[in-house]
Amino acid sequence: MTDGKKLALAGAVLLTPIALILGMLLLFVAAVANGAAGHQDEKQKRSRTAGARGAPAAVQGIDAVMLSAYEKAAQNITIIRPKCAGMRWSVLAGIGMVESNHASGRTIAENGNITPRIIGVRLNGSGQGENKDAHSDTDNGKLDGDTAYDRAVGPMQFIPATWNGPSGQDGNGDKKKDPHNAFDATLAAAAYLCGTHAADLTNEAQLRKAVFRYNHSQTYVTKVTGHIRDYDRLGPAAAAAGSPAGKATGKAKAVIDAALAAKGTPYVWGGGTIHGPSNGGYDCSGLMLYAFYQGARLTLPRTSQEQRKVGTKVSRDQMRPGDLIVINNNGNWGHVGLYLGGGKMVHAPNPRRTVETVGTAGYWAGFDWDVRRVL
Repeated sequence: MTDGKKLALAGAVLLTPIALILGMLLLFVAAVANGAAGHQDEKQKRSRTAGARGAPAAVQGIDAVMLSAYEKAAQNITIIRPKCAGMRWSVLAGIGMVESNHASGRTIAENGNITPRIIGVRLNGSGQGENKDAHSDTDNGKLDGDTAYDRAVGPMQFIPATWNGPSGQDGNGDKKKDPHNAFDATLAAAAYLCGTHAADLTNEAQLRKAVFRYNHSQTYVTKVTGHIRDYDRLGPAAAAAGSPAGKATGKAKAVIDAALAAKGTPYVWGGGTIHGPSNGGYDCSGLMLYAFYQGARLTLPRTSQEQRKVGTKVSRDQMRPGDLIVINNNGNWGHVGLYLGGGKMVHAPNPRRTVETVGTAGYWAGFDWDVRRVL
């Protein structure tokens, strides 16, 4: 064997274990990468599953067609925004609640067409509607009937310039893009919230960022996300309304029954004792005073501000029937209601209305709450 062949053979012998080690390292790196990718895929799958969760059969304050539009848009958004995870009907309902109160007062046809049209204030920079920037007409009045300035239109309140850009969508398959159609408008809102980059709307920070993109106001973001949280708590069973007290038992059920027995009683400022109405009625805290004494023999403080100090504080998503909901509707925590379960509460609202039950996902959800567990 020549010296050259000996050298080559020795080199081959030395390189063989090195090659084996390098090969093993490459296999290890590939396995780790595949595992990480699998973990990421699973995470995205969970986010998409959370977003695909269907809406309840019915939700108080939301027209059935409008609810269907929210649900359909949330389910179909990944077709046009494949990088978007976590979209759900509640996110769109949160926007719709603030923008148009779910097209309240309008007729919504089965195909989603809304009449009469929802048209916002003239965006001429006057400050009306909280808008200080002038938006000159961009559509010759086709969508908003105004040939001088643009106006926000439809249940999700799109400006014509935005709608006629990349935002408009066909959500009901009629080959038209109409902001005055519930299905088109909600799909467009979903697309706008998702943006064009990867997003996971189950992440609170990303959700708030998306809502801020829809309307550059932190006050707006707080209102919308408050409604979203309330709608998120409504599972399919919550909408049915069956028993108003939900799963309340024991003292909680007795307190709720006492409060519900007062439905229809007039509102009277300062009214209500542990024994019943005074001066012909109840105010909000007087109703709580009566219900808790009759149902649990507990004597609460008289005012909503004082009732805010009783029991233990719990978060909105931990509420259960029988909890007090103290609401900062006037800057002084001036209202209180009793949670019934199923997204409802009973309260004495104001002198214009009697004791009633209302949804917690509506008007009252826009304020700060202090939920107190007394029982």
